[in-house]
Amino acid sequence: MSHNDRNELVGPKSDDNEVTDSIIEEVFSEYGYPNRKLSDRISVFINRDVTIIKWLTKNNVSFLIVFQISSNKIYNFEDLDIFLGPEDQYCSSFIIRNNGLNSFYKKNFSTKSIEQSNDILLYRMPKNLKPNYPSNFLSDRFESFFFEAHSLIRDIDGLHPDEALDELCKIIYTKLYDEEIVKELKFCFFDLSVYGNYEEYAATLRKLYSEANEYDIRVFSLKIPGYKRSRGVFDDPIKLSSLALSKVSELFSQFSFSKSDIDIKARAFQNVYRPTTRAGMGQYFTPLNVIRFIISVVKPSCNELILDPFCGSAHFLTESINFTRNSTQSDKLKNEFLFNKLHGIEKSERMVRIAMTDMRLHGDGHSNIRCTDALLSFNNYYDITPNTFDIIMTNPPFGSTLTNEMTQYVGDFDLIKRNAKIPLEVLGLERCIQLLREGGKLAIVLPESILVNKTYKYVREWIKTNTKIRAIVSLPIETFMPYGANIKTSIVFCVKDKNAHQSTYNVFSGGIDNIGYDATGKVLQENDWENLSIKLCEFLEKEGW
Repeated sequence: MSHNDRNELVGPKSDDNEVTDSIIEEVFSEYGYPNRKLSDRISVFINRDVTIIKWLTKNNVSFLIVFQISSNKIYNFEDLDIFLGPEDQYCSSFIIRNNGLNSFYKKNFSTKSIEQSNDILLYRMPKNLKPNYPSNFLSDRFESFFFEAHSLIRDIDGLHPDEALDELCKIIYTKLYDEEIVKELKFCFFDLSVYGNYEEYAATLRKLYSEANEYDIRVFSLKIPGYKRSRGVFDDPIKLSSLALSKVSELFSQFSFSKSDIDIKARAFQNVYRPTTRAGMGQYFTPLNVIRFIISVVKPSCNELILDPFCGSAHFLTESINFTRNSTQSDKLKNEFLFNKLHGIEKSERMVRIAMTDMRLHGDGHSNIRCTDALLSFNNYYDITPNTFDIIMTNPPFGSTLTNEMTQYVGDFDLIKRNAKIPLEVLGLERCIQLLREGGKLAIVLPESILVNKTYKYVREWIKTNTKIRAIVSLPIETFMPYGANIKTSIVFCVKDKNAHQSTYNVFSGGIDNIGYDATGKVLQENDWENLSIKLCEFLEKEGW
């Protein structure tokens, strides 16, 4: 059947059709769904063969659809799909009535398929029509809060931990949007007590999530060129079943996220994504003690433009927020820092979702996390230009080597021209220097081989030509072992300065023997990175950056 056929078949709403009224009353008497006396959110369409009755949510999307076949024809669900409109994409509960028999169907949002089911959920008219606004705040005893939500998703829908993390990010994103718009709409969509069952609740939240994504794109596209292309990682719909989505949202409805302490909700989120990234995505993870050591040395301020071009979960950025939180009393400076001065690049959509969620829980700045490859030609970026940033702190990916054939897919790099094969982290190093303004600071984690092997002497010469090296700090072999990498690494601190090689200067050299955990990740009582940070800061105060 063509699109034109559909337009001819669909007729106007009919309030007088006896068959329609009898179906609505039957669904009311058997399952409790509202009849016309109880609700005006029932939509009816009639054509020659099929009558479609839809029960609508408070944000006007379907949560139950009944197809009444009025002819002797036998229809499969695929035949009836042409009668569904945009408002029906969030519905997962359907009935086909054919020759006096009912067939029940569920939409599987994960597989995007329609599956037969035994029945539909009962509906109980909500006693509370005015939503309750959450007054509880997350406290220290709720640091496992998001872990509990993550477990619910895995247990109910059987998702892999990283897939469950994707869905958790989407629900947090929706919850924060709900709290942002509640003042305007005077309605809290997350309050379960105003819904008759989980199908109505879930359909409402699926639509709300879509609105949150549309809002972000509409607002930020005006000030950030190519926003949808580079940040649109929440464009992917919620894939959870109605039960899983409702259970997690019901848990969330008890608390106000926006009014809860930033440290507590951020720690609660990090408590769930750290084990997941360690288990399956360790290449994106930089240990917290390494990050805190770097930040304690670099000392970012609210006046500086900061970037992590390989940001993973954006932990360098969120820790920068924590470091600078009490550094100024000016609300204007704080807001400019949060919204405009923290930037990240990450090519994994999953990690960008995690980063954007964590940034929002920290107070925002999520709109500056770009989903793209940091090593492309600058022509590929809408809003990334060379010689821009004051500070870059990063841990580029290790272990991959690019051949000549592969290097044609990246940007223009001096270090490519010197060797047929080149490690990915070397290109990461050069890209950082390209992005820094003259006088800008870099702290980068590199494999120790780059700093000592004869093979990479040309890289060291390039560093000395383009930067002023301020410190080299060796990390213990255990640093990345808990995350699946058995590699000796060091942190290089330097300043972009193309004239530095013309002068003589001192370089701090030191090593961390105890990073604060062992090779299994077990936390140790003591560490020596804090004392080394003090010594390095004293050196920089005396010698300057």
